[in-house]
Amino acid sequence: MLTEETIKSVKETAPLLAEHGVNITELFYTKLFSNHPELKHIFNMSNQAQGDQAKALAESVFLYAAHIDNLDELRPMVKRIAHKHASLNVLPEHYPIVGKYLLEAIQDYFDLPEDAILLKHWGLAYEALASIFINVEEAIYQDNAIKEGGWRGFKRFLIDQVVDDAEGVKSFHLVPDDSQLVTFEPGQYVGVKVKPANDDYDEIRQYSLSNSPGEGHYRITVKAEQNLEEAPGKVSNYLHSAKAGDEVWLQPPTGDFVLKRNGRSKVFIAGGVGMTPVMSMLLETLKNSSGQGVTFIQCCRNEAHHIMKNELYALQDEHGFQYYVAYSMGAGGDYEGALNRDVLNAWLPEGEADIYFCGPKGFMADVNRLCQELGYEEEHLHYEVFGPTTKLEA
Repeated sequence: MLTEETIKSVKETAPLLAEHGVNITELFYTKLFSNHPELKHIFNMSNQAQGDQAKALAESVFLYAAHIDNLDELRPMVKRIAHKHASLNVLPEHYPIVGKYLLEAIQDYFDLPEDAILLKHWGLAYEALASIFINVEEAIYQDNAIKEGGWRGFKRFLIDQVVDDAEGVKSFHLVPDDSQLVTFEPGQYVGVKVKPANDDYDEIRQYSLSNSPGEGHYRITVKAEQNLEEAPGKVSNYLHSAKAGDEVWLQPPTGDFVLKRNGRSKVFIAGGVGMTPVMSMLLETLKNSSGQGVTFIQCCRNEAHHIMKNELYALQDEHGFQYYVAYSMGAGGDYEGALNRDVLNAWLPEGEADIYFCGPKGFMADVNRLCQELGYEEEHLHYEVFGPTTKLEA
């Protein structure tokens, strides 16, 4: 239990963290990897190179400081980060290491003496936060381990089938080495670990499952990232060169962006490869009901980039749900151009609905804003942000 003195001291640092947080976390990561290079097996080094991870950590540390007197407000953030940690196999012994170098970074950046009272209070605050994460993550690990077909840690899977789904996009059907497969909630993802050639460290990425539970395999749908500033996507391009029979290592499914089973109409809005979690949700919804009250909106560049086009039109023919396609740079869909308020208003169903959307961050920020302008409340807008941050910025 944190004392009032510690809570007050940490909360007073929130403005400093808002201003200097990224510089502090960049220094932290430099110290961490210099002293513990083995942790590069866990962290996404591409996000490190682009600065995304430092920014996301700074945002999280600031929010903790700002809300340390009311941690209930942070429960959604803690839950989301804990699921991400579980996909990476973050363990309790990692937390003291992270805490040591985070405190060192704060001390060095502000040139504080060893006995600074601020460091003492931040040390106590970090231990309290670490304890919260350790407990939440352990519950996730145990839940996945006790399920039928469940496991803990990374497990060997084989690529059973590779399917070309669109230009630059492939789907991989993955089966476990021992034929045991734990079920998942539509919208969840798996941590996928590979060892690219000429790479000193394992690489772990999260990929949403794009099939429905109970099919005897996991399906991940991967876009080969070619136009990144630093280098082409290591893992996506590694997978695109893989073939049936090759192995990958998976964590059990995690993630809190999941389908809500209620009587409300459901709208799924997908941008590019962000369609993967909402595709799983669509398949599960159609498996348990007719297509009535279901709308699927897919936004992509053009027909060549129309992911799972044939599968979706076949599903529409079978179930009769509302399916709309917007091509931003080509004819052939139901609309040509970026999704806007008028188009979205015409495609959304009348009455109340839960809206699930996923895609590039800018796309999701636009969808979020448009839906709110059309009168949808935040509690009925559900989304997943790919990458280290959980914040949508317009």
